[in-house]
Amino acid sequence: MIVFWFLLCAVIGYLLGSFNGAILISRWIRGEDIRAKGSGNAGLTNFYRNYGGLDTLLVLLIDVGKTILACFIGRAILGAYDFNWRQEGAMFCGGLSVIGHVFPLYFGFRGGKGILTAGTLAAFVDWRIIAILLGVFLLLVLITRYVSLGSVIACFIYPILFWWRYPGDDKIMMTILACCLAALACWMHRSNIKRLLAGTESKFSIHKKKS
Repeated sequence: MIVFWFLLCAVIGYLLGSFNGAILISRWIRGEDIRAKGSGNAGLTNFYRNYGGLDTLLVLLIDVGKTILACFIGRAILGAYDFNWRQEGAMFCGGLSVIGHVFPLYFGFRGGKGILTAGTLAAFVDWRIIAILLGVFLLLVLITRYVSLGSVIACFIYPILFWWRYPGDDKIMMTILACCLAALACWMHRSNIKRLLAGTESKFSIHKKKS
């Protein structure tokens, strides 16, 4: 029976995650597809670079909101089961939401890279994890102005922080899920990593690109 509840969480999380905020807002408000602009990525950074702050706030609300909703649903479903897997439920359903964001069912399986949604998931399950991740990310971006570098380094320490924060029986499942999400995010940044090594990666600017 527990398999059914895990499958239900997986389906709900994935379908929620497939509502990619950058694609939705670029189509609804701009009449364009963000994947045809800039880096071609349907994520927050590329959206901001092309459209600026106000529309980006809507993207932020959608992507953060759907991840939080998935976490609440996972916590409610698996937390009510005999094993009382509240945090595992949040992590599992929220993790599938991240996968849906990266491979959205409704948009040809071409979405974002999952950094914002994975960060939202970390914030939901333990604020100390996101505090450290955000601190590392912002420090690297401020020093280097490479958003991708901050994202990749955050990916590497993501599972380590879950291993640190969850002792006992929770440790294995939470860390495995965190490793899967970190590996996915790193894979989605493979082209950025190549450009970083080649010195051709674009640096972040607070000003959006001019059309």
